[in-house]
Amino acid sequence: MRSISKKFIIALLIGLLLFGIGQAVWAEKWEPYQFKGNEYFEYKILLEEDEEKGEAIYILDIKESSEKSTSGEEVFEVSYTTKGTLTKDELGAETAFGLWGVYGISLNMLVINPAYAFFFSQMDLKVGEKMNFFGAGIIKVIGKEKIAGREGFVCRLFQADEEDKMIAEWIIDPDLALPLRSKIFEDNELQGQIELVKYMQY
Repeated sequence: MRSISKKFIIALLIGLLLFGIGQAVWAEKWEPYQFKGNEYFEYKILLEEDEEKGEAIYILDIKESSEKSTSGEEVFEVSYTTKGTLTKDELGAETAFGLWGVYGISLNMLVINPAYAFFFSQMDLKVGEKMNFFGAGIIKVIGKEKIAGREGFVCRLFQADEEDKMIAEWIIDPDLALPLRSKIFEDNELQGQIELVKYMQY
């Protein structure tokens, strides 16, 4: 009886160890803005302000150049394109420097608020994960979704004191430097969204 009990305990411990290793391998981490280079991102942006909707295209293109830095590192040529439409009375100084002055929101805040970007390096990306970040908010990984042919984790950020109040939602593919989709909310109303429509590597 003792030998059976001992074998059972050993088998159980091995099983738990393997399960733990499997969970660790299955879970993924994400570090925003870790670009590989030779990448093309194209996003469609939707914004709502004072019941008016705006739409634009944002393209980030990163290509390796033939040059090298003085220390011999690869050098990349990076170009940014924003495309949208404006009425004549909206044309002004802001227009010369991109559309974001007109739309009243910065692009980096729409993609991912820098205050929240740090959180993702601290948490495991796996369905069912939930993490409270020092009273700043609660992130829940609720499932997976496909966008532009890529699959990502659906991550929702809620207010720490009101868990039914969503602040933001991101679809994150850990292999990409930017989210597949990002949404920001105010009083549970969608304020803006950026969604990947095309990604490719050169």
